[in-house]
Amino acid sequence: MKKIILSLSLLLTVAVTTAFAAAEPGINEQVKESFKKEFAGAELIRWADAGDYVKATFILRGLRTEAYFAQDGQLEGTVRSLFYSQLPLAVMTSLDKRYATADIIDVTEITNGNGTAYRVTVDANGKKFRVRIDTAGNITDIERLKK
Repeated sequence: MKKIILSLSLLLTVAVTTAFAAAEPGINEQVKESFKKEFAGAELIRWADAGDYVKATFILRGLRTEAYFAQDGQLEGTVRSLFYSQLPLAVMTSLDKRYATADIIDVTEITNGNGTAYRVTVDANGKKFRVRIDTAGNITDIERLKK
């Protein structure tokens, strides 16, 4: 019985590994070279189709990061999960003034052709908000989220 279970486990492992490897979209050499140049040292890289873009999800310096590439290899933008303490001082100060008693749920850095901005999800008195803020600490958008 143990041999059957071990054999089935091995078979399942091989099948899952093969399925994930086959599911990876065809990534062209321009995108791969651009990725290697921009994100040396990246670990646990996973590729996915994202409409007109190719998305790479990976770990860089301990942070989960997504990078979006055009088919010609041009880096279009990145999205990183951050800790609150990693925000620029101007952003933290602005959030502390507006949401002094709020709990910070999620912090994301978005960088693209328009520059860098931050998306912070806060829980203020039982109400959740997604706050978009620029690097200078200016709040550019507030969206109320349903619980």
